[in-house]
Amino acid sequence: MRPLLLAALLFGAGCAPASAREARLDALPPRPEAPDGGDEIVALLDGKPLTARSVADRMLELDPRHAIDQYVRWKILEDRRAALGVVQSPAELRRRAEVYVGHLKRQEGEAGFRARLAAEGITEEAYRDRLASSRFLNQRLVLEQIVRYHALLEDTLEIDRMAFVEEADARSFLEAARARGFDAAAEELLRDGRSPRYGRIPRELFPRSSPPANPVLDAWVLEALLKLRPGEFTGVETSRSNLYYVARLAGLRPGRKASYGERREEVLESLLRDPPSDADCRAWIDREFAKAKVEYRTDRKDGGR
Repeated sequence: MRPLLLAALLFGAGCAPASAREARLDALPPRPEAPDGGDEIVALLDGKPLTARSVADRMLELDPRHAIDQYVRWKILEDRRAALGVVQSPAELRRRAEVYVGHLKRQEGEAGFRARLAAEGITEEAYRDRLASSRFLNQRLVLEQIVRYHALLEDTLEIDRMAFVEEADARSFLEAARARGFDAAAEELLRDGRSPRYGRIPRELFPRSSPPANPVLDAWVLEALLKLRPGEFTGVETSRSNLYYVARLAGLRPGRKASYGERREEVLESLLRDPPSDADCRAWIDREFAKAKVEYRTDRKDGGR
């Protein structure tokens, strides 16, 4: 099972589908504001309208903690947006819409995307315009801008990892790397094709607070890497995934302390080239939510269920 696990992790790291690079809608908090008093029709049930207020009230009755948590997540994002002064122009939203459409084409193929347009009875240009003016894209871009800005403030690591099923293989590689260099040892080991017992993970680039999750980079391995100088590599490190790693610090970019306004253009251009992943967006929200102090009322009429 461990060789199969290694193969799955390596395949996932190197061949993730394009869709993994986009933050899905379910990574975003819901829209809690109701400027119309909650009378907006959000859906039809057997032809009968459901208003935003009726849905929100019922969800608060059925699962109050989840509803409150979702609101708090939105509030964290909204407060951060206001504090940083994150705004988008129509031109910027259109550029993000173009990137999104390009992603859909890669994901679905040209024929699949054309079928989508035909099913909705809309042209590509009209689809792009509708997306650019949508609340969804506006909120999505806000989240992406915040996530990417905070990543710029952190130290960013660039690493290489060799993964092994057996500790003996990892120690043998470590000796070879010390004698001939990390790359030479890796090339020699993999010269005859990838073995199910070991493999090289494609180079990884990540902010310090968001180490890779697939394959997982454990906290103790990250700590070991942070003690190195670029070009140096760790000893044999054991992972919670039951694999053994030898990891090299290829580069370290110190975080840059600057206001959002000073980095606004850099942030936008960066995320348009490569939008933050779903995992990056969710991890940022989860970290900020974990810092928040939320006190749930237990004296509500429904018993605080």
